[in-house]
Amino acid sequence: MSNKALPDYSVHIMKPEEYIFVLLLSMGACFLIGLTFYGNIILSLFFAPIGILYLPFYKKEQVRKRKEALHIQFKDALYFISVSLSAGKSIESAIADAHKALCGIYPDRECDIIKELEIMNARIMMNEPVEKAFDDLAQRCGIEDIKSFAGVLMVAKRSGANLMEVIKNTSTTISEKIEMRQEIENIISGKKFEQKILCVMPFALILFLRSTSPDFMEPIMTTVFGHIIMTIALIMIILGLLLSRKITNIEV
Repeated sequence: MSNKALPDYSVHIMKPEEYIFVLLLSMGACFLIGLTFYGNIILSLFFAPIGILYLPFYKKEQVRKRKEALHIQFKDALYFISVSLSAGKSIESAIADAHKALCGIYPDRECDIIKELEIMNARIMMNEPVEKAFDDLAQRCGIEDIKSFAGVLMVAKRSGANLMEVIKNTSTTISEKIEMRQEIENIISGKKFEQKILCVMPFALILFLRSTSPDFMEPIMTTVFGHIIMTIALIMIILGLLLSRKITNIEV
């Protein structure tokens, strides 16, 4: 099977309409931020193109979400594979059964785990070792648990170990890690909400002062020194946002 036809989980290829929508949204947000902090349409128009810098962050976030979804889907696939192995079927037949079962759970044919199981079944039909198919998925997705499983499966196949126990234990381990991550997310969800509120507060405060005390804000909005002060304040807000996101982004 050609590598060009295989999904690459390390990159997010944006469709034209998605690219245009995200670009317009980010540039529009930068324009509004510039208008809020500088009160000058011309300066805001020059500030708007900075929104282009958001595209790499957007792509990285989409890659993270896709890998996270695949991680959960892979856990479900291992469960159905272990059930079929418990019934005495071979690993090759178990993968085919898992594909059928997951088609009922994930009706979207573009679902990553559905496509990956179809790729595995096609490779098995071409007499390719099943452990090689899992190893290829592990290399393309870069998910540590899938890499570990592929390595363990390869050793188990060579040594003649009990595949049912190997897959069952791996599925249990992945499930525990996912549950732990969800518990951590629930614990820090309140802090993340506070973080969002704190990020919005400076903008709300500036708008409030501009609407209630325009004379007080006029020197900041109309002088070069005022623009410098507002630029420094904006940079500090952005750095605070990035730092808070890094703190609350806990890897399990």
